[in-house]
Amino acid sequence: MFALRRELKLMFRRLRGLRPQYDTVGRHRIRLPVGSQVLDHKRRFRLYDTALGSIASMIHAKYPDLHAIDIGANVGDTAALIRKSADIPVLCIEGDPLLVPVLLDNSARLGHGIVIEPTFVGLDEQSVDPDLLDDSGRNASLVTAIKENGSLKLRSLQTILSDHPDFANAKLLKTDTEGCDFDILRQSGEFIRHSRPVVYFEYSPHLKPWDPKAGLETIEALIANGYSDFIYYDNYGNLLLHASAQQLGVVADLDDYLSSNHKFGGGVFYFDVCAFHQEDADLATAVRCQGRSIVTASETQVG
Repeated sequence: MFALRRELKLMFRRLRGLRPQYDTVGRHRIRLPVGSQVLDHKRRFRLYDTALGSIASMIHAKYPDLHAIDIGANVGDTAALIRKSADIPVLCIEGDPLLVPVLLDNSARLGHGIVIEPTFVGLDEQSVDPDLLDDSGRNASLVTAIKENGSLKLRSLQTILSDHPDFANAKLLKTDTEGCDFDILRQSGEFIRHSRPVVYFEYSPHLKPWDPKAGLETIEALIANGYSDFIYYDNYGNLLLHASAQQLGVVADLDDYLSSNHKFGGGVFYFDVCAFHQEDADLATAVRCQGRSIVTASETQVG
């Protein structure tokens, strides 16, 4: 009887995951992908997927004409977070053919200023076989889908921006592409050197195990382009630490820590990293202080 109840409970969870789900992000109610686990994560981890909203607000206070680029826009949930406190224009770049219709639907909910580019980001000569996309319709990964003569053509960020010149000087760049983030950032050096945006990206070296040093090389490339401060969050949304460009040893230790989690077991599977150009070192300090204040406030409430 116990086994039957357990099976029925699991079946109910699967069926519930197939129903349309909605989430309130900032000021907006958006539709989630089928099978999304976001609502469960938010119930369990109170800071999950919250940091970028506060970061965008602080950038907007310094740069009132702030424009943002969201690579791997999914269904527009990050765009909603970026627009939590202001109608910041966001270029949403998403190539998953199963997610684009939901993104279009949500863009109407988000209001004026959302621009959609339905493509994947990569080298202009590359292409993707859509049948090989991993987890299409939820968190699509291109890692094993890049093939010659694929039906979906990749476009570089520079090429995309030629079609969207209003975002050529965007001061916030977010990328979350399930394994292609390091490649995209290293390939987008011209834009990064020119615009010097705050860069918020997923740090997941294990998604390309044949290129284990890609994360460190990406950090080093940003430092070479004048980036001075890096704020790390764990995969639950908790502020981990603030490292400077002079602390590459700490950055390397964090990279090894992720590797150890994947090889030997652990609960931290990736980081979110927010990188600041030296011109915005003041923003890095403000973001760090804001993150610490959340913990301090919670400790005060408990006391």
